[in-house]
Amino acid sequence: MNKAGYFRSGENELYYSACIPSERAERTGIVFVHAADGNRLGPHRMFVELARRFNGLGYATLRFDLAGCGDSSGTASNKSIDAEVFDVLNAVQFFTEPAELDEVILFGISRGARVCYRAMAEHELPLAGMILLSAPVPGGKAGLSSFAGQLKQYVCKFKQPSQVWRLISGGADIGGIGRTLMTALKLGGRYKRIKSRSFATTAPVLFIYARHDPIAEESSLHYKGVCKRDRVCFECCIINDANHSFFHYEWKEQIFDLSKRWLGAHARQAVS
Repeated sequence: MNKAGYFRSGENELYYSACIPSERAERTGIVFVHAADGNRLGPHRMFVELARRFNGLGYATLRFDLAGCGDSSGTASNKSIDAEVFDVLNAVQFFTEPAELDEVILFGISRGARVCYRAMAEHELPLAGMILLSAPVPGGKAGLSSFAGQLKQYVCKFKQPSQVWRLISGGADIGGIGRTLMTALKLGGRYKRIKSRSFATTAPVLFIYARHDPIAEESSLHYKGVCKRDRVCFECCIINDANHSFFHYEWKEQIFDLSKRWLGAHARQAVS
């Protein structure tokens, strides 16, 4: 059964797309949480494609637009993620009751991954676990690494004659490039550190990073240390040649394979 519409999150109405398989093998649902400036489709329609694959395994799925993004009302925030955490809490509550779910998996990417992590750390949730892609951390080094990575991509891109012509002729979105670089530079101060040494909810976590993501090394080391310290079961995987948003279909396929294996071990009923 496919459903779409709006659910309330405080004063905002958030648009969602959900699928509840008619013959479910699982009582576990998957809630997707997108990145900053993203929407329920995910980067390069990743969430749409993965949701269909997970539906085929018997999992109900929910994709939704955070406040101020996509078709949802409200204003997006580039600073505190408190509002996004609030949206995730309401999405989980909205999804679990009508879908008759025992638990959910939070599937987040980039800023969405950090939102999921904060939600688990600070709130009691019916979580079976989390799958977090390109999860960022606070810190000046993370901001500089992200800025350098984005700048390198633009330099390589504008070595192409067609892109040089776009730049000269005014066809390139200079303002958009500038905003992307500034957003990357501000990464270090965007997320506050979680000081608690005990999670409100404890559930296993699958971290997935890209080899060519400039934040991968620092971020993966940070989360490994925190999870070991707080006795959170985790697994960390690296996808070779991939970038921060995993745009290539081969990388998406690897994400699905890693997720399917991990879900089989950690969802309430194993995937057949």
